[in-house]
Amino acid sequence: MSDDDRGGVSGKEKDLAAEALVHFNNNEYSSCLASLEQLEILRPSDVKLAHNKIVAQCRAEGSPVQLTEVQQQLEGLAKTAGVDVSGVSKDDEGEWGVLTYNLAVCKFQQRHILQASQLASRLLPTATTKPMFAKRSLFLNAELSLALRQPEQAAKYANMLQPLVEGNDEECSRLMILKARCQVLNRQIKSLKKELKSVSLPGNVGLTCEFVRSHIEYHCGNFRKSIKMLNSAVQAAGNRVFPHYYNNLGCIHQNMKKPNLAVYYFKNALERLESNQGGTSIPNQADGGKESTSWIAQSQVLYNISLALLHAKRPHIAFDLLLDVVASHYLDPSVWFHLAECCIQHNQPDNDKHFSGTDRAEQVSSGGVGAGAMHKIIASNPSNTVSNTPGTVPVLSLDFAYVCLKNAESLLPEVEGDIENWGFCCGIGYIGNPMSRTDIEQLKISILSAKSYVALAVGDFVQAGRYAESLLELPNLPGAYKMLAHLYAAESLILQDKISAAIKHLDPGNICDVNVNFGNDSRTSVGWSPSDLSEARSYIQYNLAVGFALREEWEKADCLVGPLYNRNSEITVQVLLLNLYIALRQGDSERAVQLVRDRCPAADYSQDHQDFSNFPK
Repeated sequence: MSDDDRGGVSGKEKDLAAEALVHFNNNEYSSCLASLEQLEILRPSDVKLAHNKIVAQCRAEGSPVQLTEVQQQLEGLAKTAGVDVSGVSKDDEGEWGVLTYNLAVCKFQQRHILQASQLASRLLPTATTKPMFAKRSLFLNAELSLALRQPEQAAKYANMLQPLVEGNDEECSRLMILKARCQVLNRQIKSLKKELKSVSLPGNVGLTCEFVRSHIEYHCGNFRKSIKMLNSAVQAAGNRVFPHYYNNLGCIHQNMKKPNLAVYYFKNALERLESNQGGTSIPNQADGGKESTSWIAQSQVLYNISLALLHAKRPHIAFDLLLDVVASHYLDPSVWFHLAECCIQHNQPDNDKHFSGTDRAEQVSSGGVGAGAMHKIIASNPSNTVSNTPGTVPVLSLDFAYVCLKNAESLLPEVEGDIENWGFCCGIGYIGNPMSRTDIEQLKISILSAKSYVALAVGDFVQAGRYAESLLELPNLPGAYKMLAHLYAAESLILQDKISAAIKHLDPGNICDVNVNFGNDSRTSVGWSPSDLSEARSYIQYNLAVGFALREEWEKADCLVGPLYNRNSEITVQVLLLNLYIALRQGDSERAVQLVRDRCPAADYSQDHQDFSNFPK
C-alpha cells in the first residue's frame, strides 16, 4: 500500500488544512468552508474533515443549516467513527471528544436536555484533558445543570472552572455571571445584589448580567426597577427583543397583580419562541457564540400563561394549556395542583354567592305554588356540583380535580436537610424553579386543603375529614387554612352524624387570625373572604349554630345565629334561612313572617295568607 492509500497527508492537503484553520480562527467561516470543500475533494472519506465542515457550515453566514440536520450528520459521523452516543460508554472520548461535545451542544439547543447532559457528563475533564477543552466541557455541563434546575451541581462545575480561567478577563466575567445565575436559582440573592451593583461587563456577558440584576430586583419586590433593567438590556442589545424579555415582563406584571397584562407579555414571548424555532446555528449558550435559539422552553411560557389566566378568572383556557404542559412535565406536583385549581375555580369562582352580604331573594326561594290561602313558599336547595363524567376524564369537573390533587400529593417529596440548602423539582419532568423545604410545605398545605374541599363536594366525606385532620396536624399552619380545616372537619363529621365531635371544631376561639400567607408575612390575600377576624368568627359561629340546630337545641342555635341577623343591613342567604328555620321550629310564626317580608319583597304577602308548611324541617 502506498502512503496515500494508508491515509498519508500530502503537502497540498496540509496547506489547505492550515488555510482553513487560519480562516476559522479569524471568524472567516465562509472562506474556511471554501478551503474545506477543496480539501474534501482530496479526502472524501475523512471523518474529521466532514466534522469540521459541519461546524464551519453552521457558523458561515448565508449557509443556513437546521439543527435537526446537524444532529443527524453528527450522529452519522459518530457511527462511522465507532463512537457510542448512547450516553453510557466512554470509549474513544479522547480522540472524538470534540464531536461528542458538539453533538451534546446541538441537543442542548433543541431542548433535548437529558440526552445532552448524558453526553456532556462523559466529557468532564481528567488530569490528561487539555485546558481549553476542559473549560468548554465544564461550561457546557454547568449550563446543562442550570437548565435541569440543578444550581448546586452547576456551582460545583463553576468552582472547578475557577483555576482554569484565571488571567482571562472575558472568561472570568463569564464565570462570575454563571455563579450569579446559580445563586439566583437557589434564591441566594442578598450578597449577590451588592456584588453585581457596580459591575459593568461588555458584550453578551453584560446583557446576561443585566438580566440577572433584573431578576434580583424582581425577587426583592422592586418591580419597577426590574422593568427598567430589562429595558436597559434590550437597548444595550441594539433593541433586539428576546423571548425571555417578554417572559420576564409577564412574571413581573403577574406579581404586580396585573394578570391580563401578564398574559399579553407571555403571548409575545410565545410568538418570539415560535418564530425562533428551528434556529440555524450550532448552539452557543455554552460556547460563547453570537446567536442561539432561546433556552426558554415553550412549555414554560405556556405554564406561565396558565397561571396568569387562573388569576384573571379564566380557568377554562388555563385548563387546556395546562393539559399540554402536564404531558411533558408529569412529575411536577405544581402542575397537577394548578390543574385542580382550574376545576375548582370553574365550579366555584368565588364565595360571593355564599358569603357576600348581597341580598338575593331569588336564592332564598325557588318560587311558590298556589294562590291565596293556599300559597306556599318553596325554599331553594343548594346546587349540585357532582359531575356525571368519570374522574379519569380530563374535563373541568371536581371529580377530575380530585384525581389531580391525589397525583400532586403522591409526587411531593420527603423533605430532607435544612431550608436553605435543600431543593426539589430538578431535571426532566419538572417545570418550576427548584423549591425549598418551605415551598414544599406550603404546597402540601394547599393540596390538603383543596383535597378536603373537593372530597366534600364529590361525597367522599370520610376522606375529607382525614385530609382536614392531617392539615391541622401540620406545624405553622396559617390562620386562614386552620379555619378551613376546622370547617371541613366539622362538615365531614356532621355528614357522618357525629354532631358532638363536629361541634368541637366549631369553637370560634379556634380561630386567631385569617392570615393566608406563610412565615412572618401577616398580610391577608387580596380577594380572600373572610377579610378580618371578626368576620371569620361569625362564619364559625354560624356553622356552630347549624350544629346545635341539628341536635335540635333551638335556644342555643338561636342565641348564636340571632345576633348575625341585622334587619337594617345586608346579610348572607345562609343566615337568613337558618333564622327562618329556627323561628319556624320554635313556633314563632310572627318572626318568620317578618323575616319573609324583610328579605323577600318581590312578592305581596298578606298576613292572612301565609303558609310555611313547605319550609324544610
